[in-house]
Amino acid sequence: MPFLDNRADDSHRYPQVEFVQGESTELVGAVGVLALAQGSLGTMRQCDDDILARVRACHGAVRLRDLGLDRTERRHAQKLVEARALFAYPHGVVALPGAGWDLILARVHGGLITCLHAVKHYGYPRPRLWAPVHLAVPHTSNRAPLRGEVLHVESGLELPPLAQFPVAPVPLMLALYLRCAPSREGPLMACDAALHQGHTSAEAVATLLRGPGSVQARGRLALASPRARSPLETLARLQLHDAGIPFVDGVDIPRVGEVDLLVAGWLVLELDGYTYHEDEFQFARDRTRDRELIKQGYRVARFTRKDVELGKVGAEIHQLLAAGNRSHSRKRPKSA
Repeated sequence: MPFLDNRADDSHRYPQVEFVQGESTELVGAVGVLALAQGSLGTMRQCDDDILARVRACHGAVRLRDLGLDRTERRHAQKLVEARALFAYPHGVVALPGAGWDLILARVHGGLITCLHAVKHYGYPRPRLWAPVHLAVPHTSNRAPLRGEVLHVESGLELPPLAQFPVAPVPLMLALYLRCAPSREGPLMACDAALHQGHTSAEAVATLLRGPGSVQARGRLALASPRARSPLETLARLQLHDAGIPFVDGVDIPRVGEVDLLVAGWLVLELDGYTYHEDEFQFARDRTRDRELIKQGYRVARFTRKDVELGKVGAEIHQLLAAGNRSHSRKRPKSA
């Protein structure tokens, strides 16, 4: 029978089996090579991803030697630079695309970001102006500036772990900012915010005031106040100080609450930011406070942000005080 004949005819079976087996062997070999290639590629990608993750863990910029890479990892890091997945900077620093220059320069110099750029990091109010990056660096650092950065040499400077952002602690940052800033407004806005939020104390800052500019810095620090609740209060307070007008800030008045500034015991200064004019509830609340102050014998002078920024506070308060004094004089009873 055909079926029996086919089973008995070895010449029709074995060659076919041998042919299929040979083809299978070649296929298995090709698959093996492909698997090895894919495995090698996967290992390379894993190494690249690991290096990028380690740089990311350092906030996006680090000296390669601080990562402790082995020879293979250093080759991968170089390839990442060539592929522009990392950017290389002097002294062995690499950074992810988009890393800030303050961070990159801190890594290059082995220092800490301070002054205006540190103020920004901490979220304190700051003037709207450009300034070069300022860094606190160890006294052993002898690297020249790369992009006009200002280097403050600090003996005994302690650097944080790589996983911590390289920014100066609040007291040191404020001490350096008070010393080096060309004007006092910026440092005092930052000081007031830090003191008000309890991030440091005037005493802690004062102990760090040493070296050039410290005498000026102590005079500035004496003008700081933990009661200031906004940068407008800081600026208005400085204008009153310059005008020689005595004042008290952060005064609590019964049935009114805390007012910004009190002059001569009867003139209340309230400072309104732009948001106040956009908030109907706040607008109504302020007018209720004004009426209560008037009932208690106070007079109220409100200044907008623009008024304060234009420096109008000192001169206008002088005028209001003079007008108030004339009014009080007219009300005095004549002597018999």
